[in-house]
Amino acid sequence: MYTRRDRITNQNLREKTNVHDIIKEIKVKKWRWAGHLARQHDKRWTKKITNWTPRTCVRRRGRQSRRWTDELREFIGVLWQRRAQDRWKWKIDEEAFLLQLSEIG
Repeated sequence: MYTRRDRITNQNLREKTNVHDIIKEIKVKKWRWAGHLARQHDKRWTKKITNWTPRTCVRRRGRQSRRWTDELREFIGVLWQRRAQDRWKWKIDEEAFLLQLSEIG
């Protein structure tokens, strides 16, 4: 049993307990779901909602709230949906995205 007094880093604790980093898991799931959404060619509501911008929404001053696609746009650019059409390139981008995430944390 480990306590905070043991001063073990999260990374070392995860290695000893075989627990995955939940943030990394969430990012992987989001990346894969975004690729899946981008490759849909029909008019499903999930794709419509991803591209939807409300007309009546006025964002407050100060730090703006982040949208679901902001993280993808920062990493790949505005045309992330076009990039996701090629599964092979999207998979390579996923690996680069996770490497970037591991460097931050």
